[in-house]
Amino acid sequence: MNRREFGLSTLVGAGAVTMASADAANAASQPMMSLNVIYPNHEGARFDYDYYRTTHIPNAMKVMKADKVILIEGVPSKDGAAPFAMICHFEFSSAEALAASGTAPGIADVRADVAKFTDIKPIVMVGKTV
Repeated sequence: MNRREFGLSTLVGAGAVTMASADAANAASQPMMSLNVIYPNHEGARFDYDYYRTTHIPNAMKVMKADKVILIEGVPSKDGAAPFAMICHFEFSSAEALAASGTAPGIADVRADVAKFTDIKPIVMVGKTV
């Protein structure tokens, strides 16, 4: 490759990076809203992971109309139990969609269902991607 070809390939590569950066900036300017439900672990805690995954979460998704859910199950380490039994991250396309989820018909039943799978009092945090 001669100097001219090298220079041209460098410019083309830089342009691709610039395009990717512009795409990333556009995506970041439209944040997703999230509802994060965190279950702190404690000695003797009860958490029915199977019920949670197969019954509670599908019902919550149906009622709340979330776009996506990510479940993170705590795993013990060599130092002991995981600090959290579960972290649930619901994603919504807008603040309005998130707000609507909290007043959706059936949301009281979703909240009451928590007692069926755990005795842990969850921490709830609303967030947005940045």
